[in-house]
Amino acid sequence: MSSSSDWWSSPGSSITILTVTVLVLALSTVLVARMLFASKNHFPVEGLTAIVTGGSQGLGLAIAEELAARGANVAIVAQNVPKLEDAVKILYSRAKSAQSQRFLSLSFDLRRPESATKILEEVKTWNNGAAPDLIFCCAGNCYPAFFADAPIDRLRDQMDTIYWSSAYMAHAAINLWKTPSSKAGSSTSSSGNKSSTSPSPSRPTRHLIFTCSTLACFPVAGYSPYSPCKAAMRALADSLNQEVEVYNGSRLNPSLGPVPDADMKVHILFPMGIISPGFENENKIKPSLTLQLEKDDQPQQPDQIARIVLKRLAAGDFMISTMFLGHLMRGLGMSGSVRMNVMDVFWNWLGSLVIIFVATDFLSKG
Repeated sequence: MSSSSDWWSSPGSSITILTVTVLVLALSTVLVARMLFASKNHFPVEGLTAIVTGGSQGLGLAIAEELAARGANVAIVAQNVPKLEDAVKILYSRAKSAQSQRFLSLSFDLRRPESATKILEEVKTWNNGAAPDLIFCCAGNCYPAFFADAPIDRLRDQMDTIYWSSAYMAHAAINLWKTPSSKAGSSTSSSGNKSSTSPSPSRPTRHLIFTCSTLACFPVAGYSPYSPCKAAMRALADSLNQEVEVYNGSRLNPSLGPVPDADMKVHILFPMGIISPGFENENKIKPSLTLQLEKDDQPQQPDQIARIVLKRLAAGDFMISTMFLGHLMRGLGMSGSVRMNVMDVFWNWLGSLVIIFVATDFLSKG
């Protein structure tokens, strides 16, 4: 039997050691550079107008609070009016400048397709005729169960509450954003002929943010009613991330016709467990196997996640996870999603290695 020293001295191992060393050095260099050199803020919020669906409690409220603290005007959407009223009071208490900032609460059932358009119309009127700049889709709940044990109406409700509520909002928002405002439209000469369209004034990039889950990247038994809805949301975000570039590209050549007033960007958040009343209720009905499989998940506070989200949005990230295990799950599930930086590549590589062992372990516990 060869000794460990023989392995270290073999030609093949030298290549392996060199490769690992180069990867570690490259990663270290990138991390040090990110700490030492401040990058451009890709997500300014002060003075802008944001919509947060599911904004009366939990992560939605935490994100709305962070936006308020950074100077944004925020409209929150949910169904429960008393909770909305309490949430608005919290936003005023967290505002960077309560005298100049404004907050709005809207009660709508986001599962109805017409709600999204009505919400945008109300916010636009409230915002002096201007479209909102930032939209966070945070509405939803989780019904954990084995697929065969879940009633069909529960399966449909999960898709309506999680996927369709966000899809309706995204559809209405992009249609609003891609339509130029009257001020940015073509002008007409006295002869009745339309003059060439001039570039619209420079405006902040508009952002659409989906709240997904790491379960869209690595499904876990007992979340069958929930995970497919998040997987559909993730696929939608991937598609829209490409499609909005068509509208962004049109802004480079406004002579071809009316163009959107601002660029658009799509982002998607992949949190793990979030400490909330809803999370506590979920744990009461989760299958015992599910509790066993996710025992290593350390739930995070909503405000902690909200701070991480805004930090990563400022860095320009497309896919955002919020903790080490979440980074691994996002990495192994990236498939054809765009890699924005070397860290995306790193987590994809590491996650692809870890899953070799984790998937087998999960199956053995079934």
